[in-house]
Order: sequence, then structure tokens, then C-alpha cells
Amino acid sequence: MVSSFIAFFAVPSFSLGAAAAPASPERLATISVDAGSCDRIDTPVCVELPETILAWQPLRLVEIVSDSRVPTPSQIEAGNPPKLWWILSGKTRAASARRYELFRDVPVAAEGVEISMTPLTLDVAFGGQTLFRYNHAHVVPPKGVAPEFIRSGYIHPMFSPSGKLLTEDFPRDHHHHKGIWMPWTSTEFDGHHVDFWNLAAKQGTVQFAGFAGQASGPVFGGFKVKHEHIDLQQPNGGEVVLDEIWDVRLWAAGGPKGGMWLWDLTSEQVNVAESPLLLNAYRYGGIGYRGPKEWIDANYVVLSSEGKTKKDGHTTTSKWCAHSGAIDGKWTTVVVMCSPKNERFPEPMRIWDSGGCFFNYCPVQKEPLSMDPGVKHVFRYRFFIYEGEIDAKLAERAWCDFGDPPRATLSIAK
Repeated sequence: MVSSFIAFFAVPSFSLGAAAAPASPERLATISVDAGSCDRIDTPVCVELPETILAWQPLRLVEIVSDSRVPTPSQIEAGNPPKLWWILSGKTRAASARRYELFRDVPVAAEGVEISMTPLTLDVAFGGQTLFRYNHAHVVPPKGVAPEFIRSGYIHPMFSPSGKLLTEDFPRDHHHHKGIWMPWTSTEFDGHHVDFWNLAAKQGTVQFAGFAGQASGPVFGGFKVKHEHIDLQQPNGGEVVLDEIWDVRLWAAGGPKGGMWLWDLTSEQVNVAESPLLLNAYRYGGIGYRGPKEWIDANYVVLSSEGKTKKDGHTTTSKWCAHSGAIDGKWTTVVVMCSPKNERFPEPMRIWDSGGCFFNYCPVQKEPLSMDPGVKHVFRYRFFIYEGEIDAKLAERAWCDFGDPPRATLSIAK
């Protein structure tokens, strides 16, 4: 599985052998990056590579700074066409541009994102610290919790840059809440109702169904996994209704030293059954985030891109929604962002007006969606995590990187 994954997902540029690099570096292209209308800080940026670049051979990216050439870590994402990724390091002011050159040369070595596998989890780390664990094995409910709450295929635990726990699993008030997870709630399939979210109903579930691969590198590291959304009411143990691919990617920006994490989750879902799956209009369903138990009542604050809070945020739409709370007296903020590429952007939100931290972008909150056989639906989200209380300007700037990224233009060297 891993070899096929590398063919279509990500190939770190540093992984290619140095012996293949030519003695005299050949300049292949120049690249200009336009910051656009937003200030940029440590922003991921990419450019598509033409066939003439031969992306499978060693590549070295350098930034032109005055009369100097500054080596810049880069990484290839294979595809058609392949993409060259790097971090637009430091601050880049709005309406400014930065210039780079691309050489056929030994890649720049740099500390990067690391992926490691255990019998139960896949762990994602950067800067010597784990961001989160993905549970590929079934997580058995704790004592006193019914066995039907067993699940796999979700993220927990997730940590702040300083190491504080930012998710909860099997919370006492909602045993089915799973850190970061993505089931649908009120659906109709094959003439009956299916709830994939509320596991106690024993109607449906979502489970890990295999790895599509993983990649580590100096710019990003991540993994692709397959999930199956199963109608448990069908004969012979149930029927798979949706095939889902999670594409999860942590960017090598910030980290524990920089006091921030930046990571993306993209979900591709396809109905593999013979009948349509109707997602009813319902108040919750889709990507969910259950925060730490310490974030409760006055110790938990919410602010959306539209200025909404816990008091008035539920059922409103947003580009981003920030969640903040204190643990041991220190505040951390988790900003969940919704991509303008999503078919129902900006998506409605499920926000609790009291109690603990639960958040859900729910694209079907206001109107139903029919997932017809063979049709792909893509849902894209970004998580921006940093130490400190909510800063609306910071959240808006970070969303701009996601929703309106800098533009890179490549010119072949002559």
C-alpha cells in the first residue's frame, strides 16, 4: 500500500539520493511568489512543475535575498502535475513578492514532520513533540461504558504546542464523542433511517478500513486512510454505504518552538452502494471537535469570523471558528477553518451555548444533501492551534493563508 501511496500523494524531495546530483548545478526555473492582499507568516506555498523539470530527480530551491541565495527546504507532492511545496518563512507583507530559483542539485536537509506507527495508532510529530495520534485500531470503551461505543478511525489525543491535552474521548455526557471525527447523523438509506453518529442507536458506525499510505518530509508529513460508513441494519453484519478517504497533513511551520500547529484534514466521500444516501437537514453531523474537559462554562470562549459567540453562534455560518480555554491557568486556542472550495461554504455551525467544548461544521444543517452512487463529495478543513487567547486578527490572517493562499508563478530558465 505504501508504494502506491507514494506514487500519488507525497514524495519528500530530500529522499532522493545525493549521488544523482550533477557536479555543476543546473538552474531549471525561477519562481515568483505574490503575497496577495494578506500579510503572510510561515505560510505553505506550492507551484506546479512542468514535465520538463523531471520532478523525480533531485531538486534544490533557493531564495534570492538581495545578492544572496538562501537554501530553502522543499518537498514534492507527486501527481499530474507534481507540485513543489515549501514554507514562505518569516513575515511577507501584503502586496509584496519573493523570488526563488530552482536547481538540479542536492536537496536542502532540514528537520521535518515525522510519522510513526504503533500497533494501535499512527503518530504525527514535529520538532520532537507529538501533535496527535490517529486511532487505526478499535478503541475499547472504558469500564462502565457500553461495548457499542467501540470505534476506530479518529484523532485523539491532540496536544497543544506546550503539550496540553486538547481533545476528549468517551466524555461522560456523550460517550460517542471521539476527539476529531466525521460521521453523519440523520440519514435515509434503502428505505430506512441510519444514524452513523449516535453509536448507542446501533444503526450505523464509521470504522478504519486500511492505510492508503504515509509520508514524512521537511515541509509536511501526513497520511491517507480509508474509512467505511456502515449501515449496521443490513444483513450479514452490515453494508458499506460510503467509502471515505482522510488526507491528513501537518505543516512544518511553528511547532513547539514557534508556539503553533498548522494541519489540514480533507475528507473525500463516495457512495459505493446501489441506493442514494440522503443526508437529512439536521442540526449536527459531519466533522466534529470535542475539546478538553477543562474547557467548560466561563473557562471556554468561542468567537467566529462573523463575530458570533457561544450565546448566538449556533446555526450561523463562518469561515473560521476559534475555541479557547485555560488548562492550569494557561490559555490555548484552536481555530477550525472551512475552505471556500467546499460546496456549501461558508458552512453552518453547531455550537453549544453552555457546558463544555463541542463544535461541528455541519453542511447539511440548513438543507439536505443527496449522496448519489459514485459521486464524490470533498470536505476540506484546517486547524490552527496556538498558545494564548483568541485573537481575531490572527485567526483572519491564518484563514487567508488557507482560503486565499499566495500565488506562485514558475518560469523555465533559458
